[in-house]
Amino acid sequence: MASQPETEARPFSVPQLAERWGCSEGLIRKMIRDGRLQCFRPGALIRISATEVERYECQVSQQNSPSSVSERVSRSSGEKTASAAVDNSHRSIGRAPRRKRESSGKGQTVLRGPWGGA
Repeated sequence: MASQPETEARPFSVPQLAERWGCSEGLIRKMIRDGRLQCFRPGALIRISATEVERYECQVSQQNSPSSVSERVSRSSGEKTASAAVDNSHRSIGRAPRRKRESSGKGQTVLRGPWGGA
């Protein structure tokens, strides 16, 4: 007997989708919580349908295409180019500078007592 073709691909679990997209499981859960990614729950499990994954990937690829970037830039201000918009989209946030320990002019306080041998 020939096996029947699947009508829909198997749904993704959170770890599977995180591995596919190269991100953390926490980010996938946050996207679900924010409503950007739809899921269903068989019991305590979280599953994301393959069609939902494709929908989101297409949506993101359309937003990041050069034509849509140039359209968004031209609507906001006519002077910027698409390359300028792309350069600003990946900002990196550095660490805050460490605070230096303040040293007072006095030496360390030594408390003497019966246990200190004084």
